[in-house]
Amino acid sequence: MMKQISALDNALKQLNGLNSDSTKRANIIEHVKLKEAIAVFAYASLIWNPFEHVEKIIPNCFLTGYRKGFLCHDVIYRGTQDCTGLTMGLKPCENSFVKGYLLISGIDQLAPFIEAFVHRESPIDVDGVKMDIYTYDFLPVLMSDGNTVEWALTCVVNCFSQLYIPVTLSIEQQAEIIGRSYGINGTNFQYLQNTLNTYLMLSLIDSSTEEMQQLYAAVLVYRQQLIEEDRQWLEVFDHLSTKDERQLAIESRKKTCIVTKSTKVFSRMYSVTPTIIPTLTYR
Repeated sequence: MMKQISALDNALKQLNGLNSDSTKRANIIEHVKLKEAIAVFAYASLIWNPFEHVEKIIPNCFLTGYRKGFLCHDVIYRGTQDCTGLTMGLKPCENSFVKGYLLISGIDQLAPFIEAFVHRESPIDVDGVKMDIYTYDFLPVLMSDGNTVEWALTCVVNCFSQLYIPVTLSIEQQAEIIGRSYGINGTNFQYLQNTLNTYLMLSLIDSSTEEMQQLYAAVLVYRQQLIEEDRQWLEVFDHLSTKDERQLAIESRKKTCIVTKSTKVFSRMYSVTPTIIPTLTYR
């Protein structure tokens, strides 16, 4: 087991928030020794598209004291540097809770499990920009019986990231960004649609469900207001099946904005000009 534990410690050092906290890493390792397993709390896309080396899944778990939302810019997966998208994160919120799954690995797959988690949640794009949107914590997660607690690695929004959005965007503002954005994994709308549909299908109703439903409806309204050429382009992009196809489409449309038929889409006017994200530097 010592070999696996050493590999686990090295893997944990790759996680923002744990890399400089040897005490927290030691606590995680002691827990892993006791349980002979490690868990990740999965929410949003980690539920409908989990990473590799998962040996067991426990559904319908609760993380209390947090709320999920579109809190960060996405310049890789569902957005680009020229047309940024939004991605989900967790933020502390009193009297709120997040529903999700536990993704679990046994002792033999500890290191590859964590490395796959790191690769998935800390991507680096072709320009060397690192999406440091998360910090990682080890949090108590309540099982569906309402009594059993399991500790799990959890992605919490990194408020110090240049991709973090420090202000609260309205439903309409989020809808305009999500409705027009796209990246190597598809459109931002697909991300929202897949997440909402999965939560509803699995009856994972939490503090953010109603807001997500309102956001989905607002994105549909926004997309109908796009000029026909842009709406058709996004619909075609929705059906591209490989990253290579999507990358080619992105390059062909680079620095071209998605625009609406009129400047007033909702009851108020919002800019749909792509947000320019400053070049990130490694800390």
